[in-house]
Amino acid sequence: MLTSEQIHAELNNLGFRLEAGKSEPSYAYEHLITEEVYLYVKRNRDGRAVSTFPLVLPPSSMAMRTLIDDIDGLEVRWEVTKSTSYRRFPKDNGTSQYGYAANLQRIAALPELIAALVEPGSTVAPQGADNEVHSYERKVDSMYPLNQILYGPPGTGKTYATTELAVRLAEPQWYQATHRELVGDERRQAIKAKYDRLVREQRVVLTTFHQSFSYEDFVEGIRATTDEQTGGIRYEVVDGIFKQMCENADVTVEVAASETIELGNRRIWKMSLGNTQQGEEYIFDECIENGYVLLGYGHDIDFSDCHSRRSIKARLGDYYGETVNNNDYAVTAVNTFKNLMQQGDLVIVSDGNHKFRAIAEVTGDYEFLKTEERVGFQQCRPVKWLRQYSPSLPKERLFLKSLSQMTVYELKPTTVDLGKLEQLLAPTREESEQRPHVLIIDEINRGNISRIFGELITLLEPSKRKGAADAQTAVLPYSKDPFTVPINVYLIGTMNTADKSLAQLDLALRRRFSFVEMLPQPELLRGTEVYGIDLADLLTMLNQRIEVLLDAEHLIGHSYFLPLTHVADDAERQEGLAALFENKLLPLLQEYFFDDYQRIGWVLNDPAKQPADRFILTHEASQEMLRAVGQLFPAEIAEQLMDSRYRINTSAFAREGAYRAIMV
Repeated sequence: MLTSEQIHAELNNLGFRLEAGKSEPSYAYEHLITEEVYLYVKRNRDGRAVSTFPLVLPPSSMAMRTLIDDIDGLEVRWEVTKSTSYRRFPKDNGTSQYGYAANLQRIAALPELIAALVEPGSTVAPQGADNEVHSYERKVDSMYPLNQILYGPPGTGKTYATTELAVRLAEPQWYQATHRELVGDERRQAIKAKYDRLVREQRVVLTTFHQSFSYEDFVEGIRATTDEQTGGIRYEVVDGIFKQMCENADVTVEVAASETIELGNRRIWKMSLGNTQQGEEYIFDECIENGYVLLGYGHDIDFSDCHSRRSIKARLGDYYGETVNNNDYAVTAVNTFKNLMQQGDLVIVSDGNHKFRAIAEVTGDYEFLKTEERVGFQQCRPVKWLRQYSPSLPKERLFLKSLSQMTVYELKPTTVDLGKLEQLLAPTREESEQRPHVLIIDEINRGNISRIFGELITLLEPSKRKGAADAQTAVLPYSKDPFTVPINVYLIGTMNTADKSLAQLDLALRRRFSFVEMLPQPELLRGTEVYGIDLADLLTMLNQRIEVLLDAEHLIGHSYFLPLTHVADDAERQEGLAALFENKLLPLLQEYFFDDYQRIGWVLNDPAKQPADRFILTHEASQEMLRAVGQLFPAEIAEQLMDSRYRINTSAFAREGAYRAIMV
């Protein structure tokens, strides 16, 4: 459960603060939601946090009881709170009416509660010193933290929860509609399908931090690649996962055809339009403006009457005054552009080897561009521009492998993902809309945060994001490009507290992330019994012992037991429980207690069991397997030793008494 301090802090983060110039009662924090709706967060008079039903809902919430009861992670005691009167609640004969106390199990339930309490069209409390009043709809959009970490012991569903949270952030309207219309497994399947689609579109990206994960993997770094034309080694700056996502999120479609494009049997070509490293960026701009693509090879030669590779080779030989090698790339490029490319083909314009910036459809035959402005880039094909992206999209949005340096070549099915191409060319409601993007960082605490984020840790703050009042830009060390984090990029981290305590996290990270605690929820197991033992009671007992012997960061999560709730047959559930204890829970306890088998036995209540029902056998109970110390060493040595040998009793996993006695 969340304490009053945690709820109070989150309401402050969301902008629901005490009215300016107003004093606060000593018994509760007072949060103005709208002009008429208040939430109170109880506190003890000595200032300590309250952990039992700390949130107090207004009397009007009873009218929304059906909506509120449907909020996952919120428990409301629908009996009036009579401990004190809350001054901002509506008056009844001059006396404040009482409200309803509530528990929050997860911080994400708070915005849902506010959405249920606020009437559509009403306005929320003023935010900040400028006293700006926002519409409720705009406020809801900003309720979810841009950076948050789900933390808790193993098995509490952190990674599982990120699926739903990512969909909620990336597609809020779709999520709300689905949440209202579907329930149970049907809802989860729909959310998972939407999640998978978002992953394919790269609007949701999952990565896992580990000890060797670096800044170069996350932001950008230098990689060595082979130049396919020269065979030499080139070094180029390659974007990392986070930079790719930020550029994805910041992309707008500056040119977009509205009709549906059928791929059919069209050939697809990759082209480079000017070398940006050699000051030829203007070529791309010229092509976009005039509706054509240009080839730099071929000098100022007109190839209109060259209908074969041989004739192109001969024409180039005449120009050079010498025989041209048959493998000369100029011959290949001009022949591909002039004779192989056909009307209706698609052209994907690259931006280096790792990005692309436009897609076009070839609409006409080869033309020679007559111009006195330059020599070169005069081989022309008219096109219709279907998409232009600014900035360029990373190759992962379309390609299955890195692009070649060759100026023009056909893309094979092993290179381009046709499914992703169809998505890019599909008509959308708002082509220029910058939609939410979500980066999920699993095991965020296992990486070296300072090394991975580098100077960008500051840019994660909402106030420092692109478009914010105090927006900041950093110059990246490798590319020297200016970089900022878009406001539509969400970061979700997961953290296993059994690996590292929250107190050990990098302070810079802690200041910039909201933390959502995810605790074991034994109530999800209620009603599932094995050997007559309710699994909710079994998990609760184990966790209470662990908390006494160790701490609350090393509890056992409910998800370990969840598969058993879907098993109808008693014998199968018994086999499943035995496999769970033997293969997962006992190894987990060995890790928690560093193989201190005595304490592991205490957690499992082994001292109170018959020897045959004990999971951990001491040397005394294992005399059939173990020789006594006196039989292993001379008497003078044996007298100095304490026998601390333990063995796992594998037969106990199938015994009813081994589990029943845990509850004694």
